[in-house]
Amino acid sequence: MPETSRRPGPDPMSPPLSSPVPLSPPHPRKPLLDRLKGWLADHDPGGVDLTRAFHLGVSFVIVILVGYATSTGFRLNMDVTFPMMAGCAALVMISFNPAASVAAEARTMGRLFALGFVFLLAVTLVGPGEGPGNDIVQKLLLVPLAFFALALRRYGMDGQRLGLALIVVATVGTILRPTRFEGALLLAAFCQGALVAAAVRLSPWRPSAVNAFVETTLDMQGAVATYLRELSEAVRHGRHFPEEANDALENLRGRVWNALASAIAEDPSAQPDFERLRVRFYRLRVAVELLASCVPEKAPNTPDWRHPFAAAADHIARRLEAVEVSDVHAEERFERAVASLRRLAFVPELPPDARFALLRALTAFDRLSLVVTGIAAAETAPFPPPHDDAAPTPPAPRVIPALVKGPDGRRTLSAPMRIACQGAIATAVTTALDLGVHLDHAYWATMTVMFVIGNSVGETYMRVRYRTVGTLIGVVLGMALFLGLGPHIWILAAFCMAAQMIALVTQKDRYDVASAAVGLSVVLGLHIISGLGTEGMLARIYETAIGAAIALVVSYLVLPVYLAEQLRPEVKALVRRARVAFASWWPHPGEKASVSALAQDVRAMGTRLPNLGAEQVFGHSTGDAANIVSTLDVLITYLALMEDVALRLCAMGADAREEVVAVIEAARSRILTGFEVVLGEAGSGSADAATPAVDAAVSTVLGMADDPAVMEVLPLVADYLAYSDAVLRPLHELNAALNDAVPWRKEEMIAAGRAAATSTIGKG
Repeated sequence: MPETSRRPGPDPMSPPLSSPVPLSPPHPRKPLLDRLKGWLADHDPGGVDLTRAFHLGVSFVIVILVGYATSTGFRLNMDVTFPMMAGCAALVMISFNPAASVAAEARTMGRLFALGFVFLLAVTLVGPGEGPGNDIVQKLLLVPLAFFALALRRYGMDGQRLGLALIVVATVGTILRPTRFEGALLLAAFCQGALVAAAVRLSPWRPSAVNAFVETTLDMQGAVATYLRELSEAVRHGRHFPEEANDALENLRGRVWNALASAIAEDPSAQPDFERLRVRFYRLRVAVELLASCVPEKAPNTPDWRHPFAAAADHIARRLEAVEVSDVHAEERFERAVASLRRLAFVPELPPDARFALLRALTAFDRLSLVVTGIAAAETAPFPPPHDDAAPTPPAPRVIPALVKGPDGRRTLSAPMRIACQGAIATAVTTALDLGVHLDHAYWATMTVMFVIGNSVGETYMRVRYRTVGTLIGVVLGMALFLGLGPHIWILAAFCMAAQMIALVTQKDRYDVASAAVGLSVVLGLHIISGLGTEGMLARIYETAIGAAIALVVSYLVLPVYLAEQLRPEVKALVRRARVAFASWWPHPGEKASVSALAQDVRAMGTRLPNLGAEQVFGHSTGDAANIVSTLDVLITYLALMEDVALRLCAMGADAREEVVAVIEAARSRILTGFEVVLGEAGSGSADAATPAVDAAVSTVLGMADDPAVMEVLPLVADYLAYSDAVLRPLHELNAALNDAVPWRKEEMIAAGRAAATSTIGKG
């Protein structure tokens, strides 16, 4: 794997495996249907969003039939516009309402309904009326509405979804150009569509995101068992264990995160329980990957340690395959295998590198046994456990103020208010173009502006690219279906609804696919409703491109917002929190802090990587943000392992031996100095200056290896030292990335990490 895209996993300090690395044969490409199923399994565990899409399709069918029946039954002469507004209501109620518990979705639906109802009521009461200026006034109203809708982003993602819903309703209203009386009828249609969507979506026939999360963790459990089986076979027969075996675990890691997000949305009160279970499986995955890095090279004329190693790995695999089964005899065999491996690790004929690796393997097996025991306890108890109904609800998200203090101390517009100004200006430009050159469907350009303006220049660029290309593909597909299935209206309607459902499922992770699906559904829907032909479909392409280009130019020139400006302060804040947690661990007395909470913050930062990378196009980059976030992930992974080892050393009473404490203190001092270097509180060579003290302490402890008390904790000490060496590499890389006075240089960051690795090879 390239240096710039490392993932946490096997220790870079580990000795080589037992045979040369063979070339991996090319993997056969899976059929399209299998790849689609795999994508859905990873990005939509349990079919939560797929069910939302199904509910949206059912709602569309019902509102079209009921709306048409209402128009014909009451002779409203709105056989197209009445069902269209009802369908708009259903789209808003479901598409802009993320999957959560029934109560949470009902509250969100209430807010969405209230916003749309108030807007349509205002159009009915104080609208432009029957005069010729009706169209112009409604188009001009989109400018202040755009500002208001984007300003709602001050309230977080909920506010952003409310703003988008408002723009959809307003744009549909502009398309229909209602009089006051027709506005009142559209208000009734909106209410009808909202009621249908609520009845369908809030029904009890929906999958449980909590159950999907549990099933996903069980998938991870089975994958780890298979991984251990393959590792055992490779060790037993002296074969190389390929690094590609980690890919299945890494893929499941993303699936667990997606399932966790859905489970928390469904049951927020159980979030701590979900996080604890995720942490157990996170440690299980990391532990088995590190175990694979503890396989030393089998030197000739040395004791054969492979059989007890493979037997211990097989035992852990069997426990994972049947955690509910308690087999005393199997536990005894595991203990004998570990005891045999421990005895072989101290045989004088064993090379130092192999001894060091086997000592680490002993702690890896011990850690795996403890993690599997915790998983078994969690799976045999009710999950999530019962909670106190009177428990306090989590605080509401903090509202971003309209004005914030800038770097120079003066108050300036906050990021959401800057984006609101951008939206108002861009919408004013598209409206002026409409009034000046009379675009055929100017609302497409205006709506594009609202949908592509992101929370930064980078996000806007990514959305513009995906929206433009996706619309082109969707319209071309729509034209092909229109020309091939022109008279078959119901088949075209089925394609239209299917496209909307695809857009809903993919909008979170594949905006390009979602844009193509939206383009397809729009042109097919307008063809069915108003007879839109090929000329109008082509207008969809160039007017979308006009709106996208205007949004990008305004985002770049008017009060630009760059995520890159926020990256370095955020990374340094995470590093400070990691240092505080590390400094609190044994042998330091007092209350302990954990780094487990930092993993979620690093992942949240990783979700913005495409937007950060896109800002490089505009010459506003802090470097390879992907490598910085990946390095942070590696740092947090190894710190979590050191936290585990420190807790176990404390539990074993290691503080009774001053020599052991001296080794740990020397390693801790070197790492704390490394943190100070990254944060600019110490010179760049300070951490390396502490290395001789660590070497001296290690030599003292190794000289006492015959002492039974030292021998008992020596594997944990070896583990701690290995991880302390491994932590230095991401710290050196972060220092090169964050404290460079000139524009960031990837070569220097990589060289800093390699220097840290080279200086620690061979310790112990």
